[in-house]
Amino acid sequence: MKKSKMKWLGTLGLAILLASSLNVNAQGFRGEQKPQSDHPMEMNRGKKSDQMRPEQRGPKIPNLTDAQENQLKEFRLEEMKKAQPIENLVAEKEARLNTLTSAEKYDEKAVNKVIEEIGDLKADLAKLKVAGQQKVKSILTEEQLVFFNQHQQKGPKQNGPRRK
Repeated sequence: MKKSKMKWLGTLGLAILLASSLNVNAQGFRGEQKPQSDHPMEMNRGKKSDQMRPEQRGPKIPNLTDAQENQLKEFRLEEMKKAQPIENLVAEKEARLNTLTSAEKYDEKAVNKVIEEIGDLKADLAKLKVAGQQKVKSILTEEQLVFFNQHQQKGPKQNGPRRK
């Protein structure tokens, strides 16, 4: 009796130990716990581009001179200054759209108008982004330009619904 009870407790203890180690391993890395990679495409993995500081955004272009880095910072700052008011308007229009669609009385005309306004503002943001990319390309060497074109972000890669 005593031997079977000890065997049972030993098996139970081993099962608990195994289950807890599997659970800890399944959690993966959190936040800054993940080992840093030196690969340019993995440096910003897991961070949304709007969560990064401007100098971290996008792939790290190799062999930039100090003058090029300063110009890139100026370009980014200029683009952010132009984009911020438009992004604020988009947020306001999206809030208005939320208000209109959750109201008791649905006004299709007003909803469609706000949707069109949001689309126009997002088109303006896309135009700003492309213009900024062209400015960056204008100061790059041929080697840097090839790297930039190959590592251009094509938009957010989403694996599910967007969360705010």
